[in-house]
Amino acid sequence: MADMLFMRSSAGSDINERAAAKAALEAAEEQLQSLCASHAGTFVAVERRGRALEMALGELLEKVQAVESQVASTQEALQQEEDGNDNTLAALSEKHRVRRRTLLQHSSLLELLELPSLMDACVRSNLYEEALSIAAFANTLERRHTEKNQVVMKVIAQVRSRQSDLRRYLLHSLKNQVTMPECLEIVTALRRLNSIDLERLQSERSDLERVHAAMELSLQVDFLESRDAWLDQPANITSAGFLSPIGSSSGGNNSAAKLHSTELLLDTIERYRTRMFEIATQFNAIFRAQQATSSNNHVSVSLLSMWTARRIHSFLKILSVELRVMENSASLRDALDASAFFSQSMGRLGSDFTSQLPPLFEEKLVAIVLGHWNEGTSQLVETLKISREVGVVAPLVSTAAIEQEPGNLEGSEGATSSVMMPPPRQLMALPPLGRVVNACLVGLNELRRCLLPGVFPKIRMALEKEFLLEIKNTLHAHERAVMTPGLRGEAVQLREVAKQMKDVTKTIIFPYLRGALELSLGNDAGAKEHFDKLRMVLYPPAPASPPPSVNDEKATTEKSATSESSHFTENIEEVAAPVATQSAGGDLTNEETNEGGWADEGFDDDIDVEQV
Repeated sequence: MADMLFMRSSAGSDINERAAAKAALEAAEEQLQSLCASHAGTFVAVERRGRALEMALGELLEKVQAVESQVASTQEALQQEEDGNDNTLAALSEKHRVRRRTLLQHSSLLELLELPSLMDACVRSNLYEEALSIAAFANTLERRHTEKNQVVMKVIAQVRSRQSDLRRYLLHSLKNQVTMPECLEIVTALRRLNSIDLERLQSERSDLERVHAAMELSLQVDFLESRDAWLDQPANITSAGFLSPIGSSSGGNNSAAKLHSTELLLDTIERYRTRMFEIATQFNAIFRAQQATSSNNHVSVSLLSMWTARRIHSFLKILSVELRVMENSASLRDALDASAFFSQSMGRLGSDFTSQLPPLFEEKLVAIVLGHWNEGTSQLVETLKISREVGVVAPLVSTAAIEQEPGNLEGSEGATSSVMMPPPRQLMALPPLGRVVNACLVGLNELRRCLLPGVFPKIRMALEKEFLLEIKNTLHAHERAVMTPGLRGEAVQLREVAKQMKDVTKTIIFPYLRGALELSLGNDAGAKEHFDKLRMVLYPPAPASPPPSVNDEKATTEKSATSESSHFTENIEEVAAPVATQSAGGDLTNEETNEGGWADEGFDDDIDVEQV
């Protein structure tokens, strides 16, 4: 009974375990399914990568199979090469001996490899001789090593590169201020460089004379080009010596700028003179002296002539530009003297350009004179315009006019010319015309400082065709304007003054200005002719009186007798009158003092001549 109970209990426990295991299995399957569902993307990616890996492995296998044949052939070739090498003891001993021999020449090889850097150091230290020696040694190395060793060829190429640097450095030295010995040393070094190049070409070319002549010509061209750069360099004094006056004061900026431009031009002329003469002298001393017996002498002469002609042309262009800023003939004369001296200095080298200077200075001199004249005419036009617009005659006339006596026509004290006639004082009645005459005389005064014969016809034509014609047209236009009906203000006086100004201009101003111009140009006869005509206009001679008759002679005799008796009586009264007046204690009356009437009509000697 007990056994049956045990059996039943054990069977029930087995059933429970199976049920639990089955439940656990189902739970595990459910968990596995959930995991698979959650990691489905991972499974897909693994599958894809597996497929890609299979394909890659297949391709690799195909390539390995394709290369197997090549590997076999390469292996056979390598085996044959190993069989051909001489790896015997004698071969290894020979290689060791060569390496030991190379090691013993280590210092010499280092010196050979240091040649380019050594030449570079010599060039930087201005050791021309040592650098040229290294360049010549490069040619020696090239001749010795005909088998074209790579190391030696590289060293030679680097040395020749430094040789080009040496040539550029020497030519750059000629662009600075160098003395004659220094210049000769530099040119000698350049010629040695040419000889080194010529030595290198000796085995390659047969026409060495032509090559040498071409090298010499190229050297001359390089010399002149380098010295050109030095010629164009401004001097130190022009850059530092005249900069301070320009900004010294605000009121004198204009005058300081003019002074600076004048001094700058003079410095430029002096710089061109000294440097061009020095360059030409150096060229003749270095090249022509050594080619005196050579057939290339005429080539150097023509080269120097072309260079001087080109530099003189550039100087004249600079001079024409700088002359435009000058505004007075004194500075123009200084520039002319400096340029003439420069031309004379170049004349010693056969390059005198004096004949090219007058056109430049004549044009500027005429422009300076015309500048003063145009200023006078513009001032006249402005004055007439203002008087018409305002309708006032006061700016056109003056009450300070003074009659000029015939005895004063020859000039006051200190007159430098007996032909010169002072400006007529009748012009003081018309101040605008007096200012025009002043402007003309100021322009003619510029001719005193720098008078050039070539300007004579130009000045005469300018006076007639520009200045006098402009004055005439201006006065005609003014007269037509004041004659227009409806003019306001002092119309009658303006018309009278306009007519008076035309008459004075025609009869007095034009002859006087023509005479002043001829006197300024040194034509005393022509000036005297114009001044004599003006004197005849100002002070015409008195008409001749008719011969006296018999009755007139008797009347004259009686009148003279009567005047003598009355004069005797007046003298007695004049002697007695002061005594009577003094005894009465009285003073002289105004009527007695101004008996002749000259006090009211006195001649004012303190007249401002600048108004005329």
